[in-house]
Amino acid sequence: MLPASCVTSIDLIETTQNIAKRGRGPAPESEWNALGIWRCVADQPATYIPKDYPASAPRGETQGSWIVDKRDGKRLFVPKVKVGDLELGVLMGEARKVSQWSPIINTHTRPGFIFMP
Repeated sequence: MLPASCVTSIDLIETTQNIAKRGRGPAPESEWNALGIWRCVADQPATYIPKDYPASAPRGETQGSWIVDKRDGKRLFVPKVKVGDLELGVLMGEARKVSQWSPIINTHTRPGFIFMP
């Protein structure tokens, strides 16, 4: 057996699952927003903000980040502040999940080896 990478099996499983999901195309809003975290504020392109973030609040680079789903152009704004009971990390994680953000491009590996036959 030869070492395939310096990542853990969890990293490999997550990457494989994300690749498989990306190939299916975007899920309907009823599925990806089942928890009701996001609300639509524009249609062309579809633009979402956290449900408790004021629609009139600024959405520039100094206030947060835009996550764009390259499959359908849907945009999600993640403010740099806690919104309601949702922390920045939770909002960013949910936006990345919704947009099928690729861990292959932005990867953070943990030490370890995977041995593959």
